[in-house]
Amino acid sequence: MTTFLIKSLGCKVSQYDGERLAEKLRNLGLKQVEDMPDVYILNGCSVTGRASQKVRQTLRAAKRRWPAVKLVLAGCEARLLTQRHEELAEVDWLLKDIEPASIEAMLSALALDVLAEPASATSMPVSARTRAFLKVQDGCSQFCSYCIVAHLRGPEWSRPISDAVNEAQRLVAEGHRELVLTGIHLGHYQPSLLPLLKELEKIDGLDRIRLSSIESIEVTDELLDWVAESPKACAHLHLPLQSGSDTILRAMRRPYSSMEFAAVVARIRARMPFAGITTDLIVGFPGETDELFVETLKFLEKMQFSRIHIFKFSPRDGTPAATMGGQIDNSTKNRRSDEVEAVWQSSAQSFYQRFVGRELEVLWETSESGIIQGFSREYIPCFIAANDSMLNQITHVRGLGVTPQGLQVAEI
Repeated sequence: MTTFLIKSLGCKVSQYDGERLAEKLRNLGLKQVEDMPDVYILNGCSVTGRASQKVRQTLRAAKRRWPAVKLVLAGCEARLLTQRHEELAEVDWLLKDIEPASIEAMLSALALDVLAEPASATSMPVSARTRAFLKVQDGCSQFCSYCIVAHLRGPEWSRPISDAVNEAQRLVAEGHRELVLTGIHLGHYQPSLLPLLKELEKIDGLDRIRLSSIESIEVTDELLDWVAESPKACAHLHLPLQSGSDTILRAMRRPYSSMEFAAVVARIRARMPFAGITTDLIVGFPGETDELFVETLKFLEKMQFSRIHIFKFSPRDGTPAATMGGQIDNSTKNRRSDEVEAVWQSSAQSFYQRFVGRELEVLWETSESGIIQGFSREYIPCFIAANDSMLNQITHVRGLGVTPQGLQVAEI
């Protein structure tokens, strides 16, 4: 029996695609392993130059570890290389998508054994985690000036509600307590997110629904009402900001101003005072002077995000930003990244402090050395000394104290 190991890098959509690919291969009779595979599949990310570099480093490390292994590159990085008609010497196959025809071509080219009769589609869980990703949308038509992803993922596509609900039911039956809705541009789900969310919340056994990321201008009053009122909605919204400077936002081709973004955050907090609000930020975008960066820092201090994913600008060939003037040197990017890190660590600690003495609901996910970690509905990392019997359980706890990693809690 052919064995395979799959690793996914990058965003939640990439993680989801990796899980789906693994499931399809298992159903064809291949065995998923954690060591010494016949085939190593890397679901690679292309969002930044650093991400592409990590793809190559990971592939080389796999080949050093298992010299006889067959290497397959999938995901956005495989699409990028295919578009550019490029190859990597160490890669045996580029898998540009996970459609049946593409998978069959890979299996044939690599002479991999499959079962004569496919296995059951529910033969094993797609993830060992207590949260599962549910991709309901793909593609992007926004074409921000720095982003290569819109060029790689193709036209926007929305999954039919019935199809999404069917997969959600299966994931819940496999034991997942929380579903994270994902998409490249989730807010462009058609006809709209609300009908889908209302169908998903009817699923028995599904405890929590979380939105992975949504543009601030797509947080409608109706969507905000659902997040605030549904007993299954997580009080957490991830709103990608990218910059707090209007000058840089315009250069990025982002569809909002800092004032418009701040108004959405204010509206969320007026409706849900304890909601977690997280974001993405790019430092060192071309033309970002020290003065413009200070504008961003001041905006971040005002917004008080509970988490910031920081990206150092990386020029991607084929995007307008790659050839813009005013490119920023790496040392400046590193310094600005550290400054943003300090701001968000401070705001995160302030946010966690608000939950000391308060009750939270936590889904426990991982265990290490007698400490169980999980996440609250507000996406606060919570820690408790307990045994593994708490894993994949939802309990009500009270915040005891803030640590650099999150919130220490105790059962009520």
